[in-house]
Amino acid sequence: MITSLTSMTMALLLAAVALATAGTPSAFSLPTSAHDLDLAGATTRQTAYGNSHLLIISGLSGEERYRESFHEWAVSLITAAEERMGIPPERITYLAEDVELDPERVDGRSTAETVEATLLGIAADAESHDRIAIVLIGHGSARDGESRISLPGPDLSASDFARLLGHFTEQRIALVNTASSSGDFVAPLSGPNRAIITATRDGRQNNETVFAGYFIEAYSQDVADLDKDDRVSLLEAYGYAIAEVHRFYESEGRMRTETALLDDNGDAEGSHEPDPAAGDGFLSSGFFLADDPGLATAGDQGGADAIADPELRALYEQKLALERRIDELRRIKDTMDPAAYMVELEALLVDLALTERAIRERGGIPGGDS
Repeated sequence: MITSLTSMTMALLLAAVALATAGTPSAFSLPTSAHDLDLAGATTRQTAYGNSHLLIISGLSGEERYRESFHEWAVSLITAAEERMGIPPERITYLAEDVELDPERVDGRSTAETVEATLLGIAADAESHDRIAIVLIGHGSARDGESRISLPGPDLSASDFARLLGHFTEQRIALVNTASSSGDFVAPLSGPNRAIITATRDGRQNNETVFAGYFIEAYSQDVADLDKDDRVSLLEAYGYAIAEVHRFYESEGRMRTETALLDDNGDAEGSHEPDPAAGDGFLSSGFFLADDPGLATAGDQGGADAIADPELRALYEQKLALERRIDELRRIKDTMDPAAYMVELEALLVDLALTERAIRERGGIPGGDS
């Protein structure tokens, strides 16, 4: 492992970063070694701009108490998405067991046919830089070695969702299955630019889960923003939820019957306690349901398409491309020669710093901090 950089390249990087962040809060500490530079590759990368699309699917309840809980959680998440994260109603879809439960909120019945049509519609409308969040609420089961979510009519299995997610070839995807027996969703759905979260570690954990309530609470209340940047990442929401699940079972004096997993490095193996520096968690640390606050300010709350200055828009596009290249480089780090990895990372970070400086000079806000 390289322990130091050439004085020229380090000086260039320090100068670029200093110029890009002069007079503003720095998104990361100035690197002084190759290790620090590698960490900078993770911490400078903010969520790329784009629109967020939220799909909530509430399945069969079976009992009135579940019906009420599922709906309460869904409405809580919708309210948080609209009021706290600024996602417009037209980019939020709520499918439930019974449309008559809340006709003003529920957009359709959560049948397999409607779920598929909805996902195909979102895929047709979404831009390449958009984020897609899919939250499954309900009961699950495992049959024939495969997890599935219980829906009115035919259920949808993990392989069904894997097929449907195949229509999203460029967008970042987060699929959160809060149901029982959900763990076997990880392997079939795992892939690049995807974060898969399940309430259980496999299909055999088939008891009622409490993960959903705490995961949604992370977004609806001021409880999960650990880095105090006024927004909650997917990783922060997951971390809050698993901590509260542990606390719930301890306070109830019960054996814990659900072990949540997160997979976002594409290796088809979930982690209960992800570590962004070592494996799972890196993508999720930069996945936000909210539209990029910096872009919203630059676009007068109108998102990417509202930026009138074509040069500024091009700079945001360039920033997005650089962030994705840094993401991809970090994913393949272990397959590269260490020296080649550091050289390529240096160049990308310098380009990113200079691009952010150019964005600031044209009146934009390059990162999520304002």
